[in-house]
Amino acid sequence: MKHALVVGGTGMLSEVCTWLVDQDYHVSVIGRNPEKMSRLVGKTDKDKITSLLVDYKKVDQLNMLLKQTILENGPFTLVVAWVHTGGEQGLGKLIEIVAETNGTSELYHVLGSRAKLAEVKSALHIPRTCSYHQVQLGFKLEEDTGRWLKNHEIAEGVIEAIQYKAPTFLVGVLEPAEMRP
Repeated sequence: MKHALVVGGTGMLSEVCTWLVDQDYHVSVIGRNPEKMSRLVGKTDKDKITSLLVDYKKVDQLNMLLKQTILENGPFTLVVAWVHTGGEQGLGKLIEIVAETNGTSELYHVLGSRAKLAEVKSALHIPRTCSYHQVQLGFKLEEDTGRWLKNHEIAEGVIEAIQYKAPTFLVGVLEPAEMRP
């Protein structure tokens, strides 16, 4: 069975987790909130999902849990990572662990609307065995205003990015800048 990791999978990416289970992945999910994790696990086949309750900024704990889930479920073939500013060390540790495993993998890095994609990519050390993709979250235009994306729209966009395997993928729009919420 294929093994996916979703960082931040109990919130806006929860529908991505359930979709991956439906695509016959075993899904390991990093989240900090036990209640949200319990709700996510309750939505799907409990045998196909592993809860990793950890703050990805706690790199030693993260390292231990990632190695344990790889031991139990095999190497990650797909990673979806929504990492807030300040969590770069956790993302670095994740990439390092992915690089240690044999085989190829895909990393979908979910980024906010202000992210400078080229700068983010150049700051990471992506192994040759990892196909790196960026999914940037913009906003939606409605009549004469802009609004932030809803969780469902974000999940649909990330799923579409995974299906298309494009190096960069925009969910919503970034322009016109003056319409940004």
